[in-house]
Amino acid sequence: MSFPGVVWSAVERRARTAATGPVVASGATDGLVLHGLVTDSRAVTPGCLFACVRGGRSDGHRFAATAVAAGAAALLVDRPVDVDVPQLLVPSVRAQLGPLGALLAGDPADRLRLVGVTGSNGKTTTSTLVRGVLQAAGECAGVVTTLGARVGDQTRSTRLTTPEAPELHGLLAWMLDAGATSAVVEASSIALDVGRVDGVHVSVAIFTGFEEDHLDHHGTIEQYWASKARLFTPERTDSAVVVVDEPWGRRLADQARVPVTRVSATDDPTADVRVVSWQTGAAGTNLVVEDADGRHWLSSPLVGRVHVGNLAAAWATGRAMGISPQTVAAGLATTAPPAGRNTLLRADAGPLVVVDYAHTPRALAAALQTAHELTGPGGRVHLVLGARGRRDRYKRQGLGVSARAADTVWLTNEGSHGERPESIVEELRVGLLGGTAEVHTVLDRRAAIAAAVQAGGAADVVIVVGRGHETTMTDDGAPVAFDDAVVAREVLAARAARESAPNVVRTMTGVTAADLVAERAS
Repeated sequence: MSFPGVVWSAVERRARTAATGPVVASGATDGLVLHGLVTDSRAVTPGCLFACVRGGRSDGHRFAATAVAAGAAALLVDRPVDVDVPQLLVPSVRAQLGPLGALLAGDPADRLRLVGVTGSNGKTTTSTLVRGVLQAAGECAGVVTTLGARVGDQTRSTRLTTPEAPELHGLLAWMLDAGATSAVVEASSIALDVGRVDGVHVSVAIFTGFEEDHLDHHGTIEQYWASKARLFTPERTDSAVVVVDEPWGRRLADQARVPVTRVSATDDPTADVRVVSWQTGAAGTNLVVEDADGRHWLSSPLVGRVHVGNLAAAWATGRAMGISPQTVAAGLATTAPPAGRNTLLRADAGPLVVVDYAHTPRALAAALQTAHELTGPGGRVHLVLGARGRRDRYKRQGLGVSARAADTVWLTNEGSHGERPESIVEELRVGLLGGTAEVHTVLDRRAAIAAAVQAGGAADVVIVVGRGHETTMTDDGAPVAFDDAVVAREVLAARAARESAPNVVRTMTGVTAADLVAERAS
């Protein structure tokens, strides 16, 4: 999209306001107008400001000449470069991406009612639910999640859960142009740590929960927690909704310097919003929440007890934003689950297949608990499990420990990123030691899914975890197309064909509880 022009003097003023040290401008003419902020020389547009960002593997200053040749009108640098265009020398280029990205996109965050969502698990689901609540309230609501960006019926892909600040502000501007009045933004810990959400102030910040993750970036669990806690300051949010079912959430609720709504999925009497009771199955989830206004009966098509806390957090957020109980309930009831979050697939023969993004030990444990609840009489749970290469090695053993809850485990590749898949699988296997699960190793992921589906009976559940919505997988070279749900549908259809059953595979949406009970019992 094209951005409104911003004169050089305004860019310089914003940079000086945001900087923690001297800012030196050079080479600018009085009439210079800039259009957008770009961090990738391959994405340069004519008239933009190119930000020379220093990264872990490359230095944007090396690409300054390439960016100018492609049409960049000026450079944002932290050291002078020998290129004959105006330059803005600042102490840290990265620290300027949020403030200048916002300015050059037209400060769209200032014109939207925003919600920020962070947590180790449940960010995408909770973001989707909150958007549904806002839409039920009559708002045109956008959303930026791991699945990409969406407003109305328009979508855009994003490479990162939370895009770099200039891209994020560009997406908010795109949403405004599409008529958005509000937006929900996933804020990952890394994004908060490196400033991708700088220049964004939200009405409500949501904390969905916490467990050890991303320590290859953060180094320690304290640093990881501190990165998430950055969202819950007066500089970034007006208020907070915090799930307090574990110590990290209670600590955040106690320390946050903004008004906090405490949410509990375990009927904690000290919480402001409590889940009094709940029931979940293949047809969806029902729950009763209690707050200062009394008890409220909610329903949702989302499957699994892991979503009880997400639903309660979304409820609390809607109420904190002044939306009526009836409207919040309607929004939750009509919001479909996001792709790859307990996606249920079934053919007319064979097991129920669940495709889920669970990629941390706690998320896997919850997913397996849900899988057991979905089995028919005497049914077993078959787990297809891998771990991402060159990422978070410390949690592989924990995934193996959680996997002990399955009856059968098929260890496989999840995308090795140049690491030996055999080594990854062996680290998972260590966590499985001492368990009773029957363990197989099938490194070819398609073959592993096929083997698990073939092994499953009509009362069984096959759960494929780790990749969820993802449609590509990376090993040694370029990413290749691979979608767990697509593969599962194919192998279910092949099994149905072999067993002379109708070659029909369906996604479990809009099926009644009575239908499912009858089907599982047959």
